[in-house]
Amino acid sequence: MLVTGTFGCAVKRTTHIARSQVPSPPRVVSTEALIAAINAESATVNTISATVEMQPTTGSAYSGVIKQYHDVRGVILAEKPARIRVLGQAPVVRTDIFDMASDGSHFSLYVPSQNKFYVGNASVTPRTTNSLEQLRPQHVLSALFLGPIQPATESYFCQDADEGSGQYYVIGVLRRPVTAGLISLERRIWFDRSNLQISRVQLYGPQGAVLEDIRYSGYAGPGGIRYPYRIEINRPTDGYSLNLTILRATFNQPIADEKFSLTKPPSAQLIDLSSPPPQGGSDDR
Repeated sequence: MLVTGTFGCAVKRTTHIARSQVPSPPRVVSTEALIAAINAESATVNTISATVEMQPTTGSAYSGVIKQYHDVRGVILAEKPARIRVLGQAPVVRTDIFDMASDGSHFSLYVPSQNKFYVGNASVTPRTTNSLEQLRPQHVLSALFLGPIQPATESYFCQDADEGSGQYYVIGVLRRPVTAGLISLERRIWFDRSNLQISRVQLYGPQGAVLEDIRYSGYAGPGGIRYPYRIEINRPTDGYSLNLTILRATFNQPIADEKFSLTKPPSAQLIDLSSPPPQGGSDDR
């Protein structure tokens, strides 16, 4: 009897899991409800003024500017549909490392340490070994604002997905074909089924390559607006990634036009990235 009792204790063991560690069961909603949630979130925020911490990954394009810093304190101003200003400052001393702006059509980037002022077409990223020239402020803009879905004019679908221990609904939006019969994926929007928050957005190019992979977490709700305070941006085709942690933010407050204006200092070297690079040009990484 002693042996039997010992054996029974060995195989019958109860483990108590803290309530906070128990994952929430996946929620069930309709595709129409998910589309409505996307459009509601898209309409919620029109301007952002934020103080952020920026963490570039090793070898990323942003490390071409801030490779000597572990992280950078920055200020981001953004306004729909296409205006953005991003200022990065060194830790502790708070000197400017870079300053960049875009109006959706053109962009400018000033790097004080190099005394160089870059300008170019916002929609074109040159394929170059110079990682600095991959920087585009509108890449940050596309991560800050979620675009709506127009059910009357856009095609979309919903699918289930598993990643790690998480379960997700994924809304896929199809790009309107330029040529009859050619359909491509434009973006995928991931909902965490445990809380129905948007956790990821993937943006695709016309040929199917992932242009931008954005992950969202740390949702908070100041002033009744729930917004992700942790944004991880990965640009695989441009070879860089950037993590943003929002420290403070205000939403939907007017931003003066001059805040988005970036003027070249008289002594700075102007580099037009819309023009072909000179033969034998140097790499400014």
